[in-house]
Amino acid sequence: MITAIVIDDDKNTVDAFVKYLEMIGVKVVSVGHNGKEAVKLYKKYRPDILFSDLNMPQYDGIYALKEIRDLDSNAKIVIITANQDLEILEKLYRFKPTEVFFKPLDMKKITTLLEKITQTKDMGKIDNEKKALVIFVITEALLKISPSTINEVGNRLYAKYNCYFSDCLEHPEYLKDILQEIFGNGSTAILKTIREHLAEFEGQQYISDFLFVISK
Repeated sequence: MITAIVIDDDKNTVDAFVKYLEMIGVKVVSVGHNGKEAVKLYKKYRPDILFSDLNMPQYDGIYALKEIRDLDSNAKIVIITANQDLEILEKLYRFKPTEVFFKPLDMKKITTLLEKITQTKDMGKIDNEKKALVIFVITEALLKISPSTINEVGNRLYAKYNCYFSDCLEHPEYLKDILQEIFGNGSTAILKTIREHLAEFEGQQYISDFLFVISK
């Protein structure tokens, strides 16, 4: 479920928008009424997306956008406005909003954006599952040698490349190098064991890339 925060100084607008988001399956974790509240709430909840009105008294949407961008450059922040002033819009875009939606709102655009965020979250979950699989297979292969081998390989990975077993899915060359460094030609048998245990998953992206690198 996508989590969201809604910020607008008009409480009726907030209520109506929250109801719409909840109807389409979004969990609204909090609401606020100015840019300063937006920053405070983002720090507390770290939602998947924050919707903010542009024009609000004292602390506006640009303030919220700038401050949250400083906290999290990857934050999903949507600014909603009826303002067409070019000078203000240029200032707004300088802080890289995820989207700017103009009033009256086109709900289809919001739905499309939320679908993209859902897909991104799902891909992140899949990637984490693949990392967990690779960690398990690597540690099982090393455990067959000895428990201390896991520690030795893990320590050398960190010392040389500042990475962990979880990084080996994206950097299989690090693992291959460390195994060769420790075991020399004996690393071939370890890599073969890892390949055999991952063979049934080789049709999956990342796993196939991982296997290709350790097979070279």
